[in-house]
Amino acid sequence: MKIKIYIIYMFLINLLIILFLFLLSYQLFTTFHSHSNIIEGMETSTTTSYAEYDTKNPDNALILSQQNAGNIAYLKQQIDDLFKMKTTIDSLSEQVTALNTQVQGIAQQQADFAQQLAGSSPPDISGT
Repeated sequence: MKIKIYIIYMFLINLLIILFLFLLSYQLFTTFHSHSNIIEGMETSTTTSYAEYDTKNPDNALILSQQNAGNIAYLKQQIDDLFKMKTTIDSLSEQVTALNTQVQGIAQQQADFAQQLAGSSPPDISGT
C-alpha cells in the first residue's frame, strides 16, 4: 500500500515538474520571439506617421496645406496620448509615495519591536 502511494506521489511530482518546465519554456519563447517594433500605448494612432515637407517645389501650396493639416492631427494625437500617460504617471507617483510611507512605518515598527525585545541596556553576563 505504501508503494502505491509513493508511486502516485512521484507521478504527481513529475507531472508538476513537466508543467513548470512547459511554463518556463513558453515564457522564454514568447520573450525572444516577440515583435520588437511595437511601442506600448502608441500602436492605435489614427494617423500613421509624420510626413516630411517638400519645400523645393513652389507650386505645391495646396499639397503643403493638406500635409500640414495631417501633420497637425498626428501631433495632436501624440500630445493627447502623452496627457493620458501623464495622469497615469501622476497616479503612479502618488502610489509610490504612499508605499514609501508604509514601508517606513513597517521599518519603524520592526525597530521598535526589536528594541522592545532586546531592551535598551546590554544584559549582565557573569561567570567569566
